[in-house]
Amino acid sequence: MISISNLVKSYKKKIILGDLNFKIPENKISFLMGENGVGKTTLIKCLLNLENYQGEILFDGNQFSSAKNDIYVVYDDTPFYLHLSGYKNITLLLNKKVTLDRVKEVASHYLIDDILKSKVKGYSYGQRKKLSLIIATLSEPKYLFLDEVSNGLDFETMEFLKEKLQEWSKNMTILTVGHQFDFYSTIIDELFLLKDSSITHITDYSKESGELSGIYKRIVK
Repeated sequence: MISISNLVKSYKKKIILGDLNFKIPENKISFLMGENGVGKTTLIKCLLNLENYQGEILFDGNQFSSAKNDIYVVYDDTPFYLHLSGYKNITLLLNKKVTLDRVKEVASHYLIDDILKSKVKGYSYGQRKKLSLIIATLSEPKYLFLDEVSNGLDFETMEFLKEKLQEWSKNMTILTVGHQFDFYSTIIDELFLLKDSSITHITDYSKESGELSGIYKRIVK
């Protein structure tokens, strides 16, 4: 569980996040909803200790410094070593040792061997996203953050990823942010709405038949 207490974040005199108090439950997929510019990315950066803030964030009772090795983030545009191969990036960015057979087993669901042997600078946007998902799978983190994870993925990969996320959530605390509501609607367990510097836990979203787009239109817009 990730516990957020009295979290305040402001830029100059503008309050972006105002005294937030909520908990991201363990072993579930939580979805963070809100308009562009409302502060979703800022909140994620606070959780990852990439922004200064007031308040307290605890990962199962521990500070970020104690939990950071158990965290992995799939960014919308994850940074890589562009002049190195996919395989070399996996080796350098993975925070644990795994066998080559294991790497190839996981990678086979996302990218072919020839692509992984080539330099990442030649990868498409979707291929870079898949490379990040390979590393996420191999990392087996306790806390997984996903920023627009479905962007750039083909249909087959998205369907495979849905299955994997539901499988991972048995042992991971997962927080997702995105706008492809059809992708997330069938897999999330918890829904949080960020609006007007405040956060709300939407406990009755299932009454909308799991349609995030309907909730967005009703509450956000």
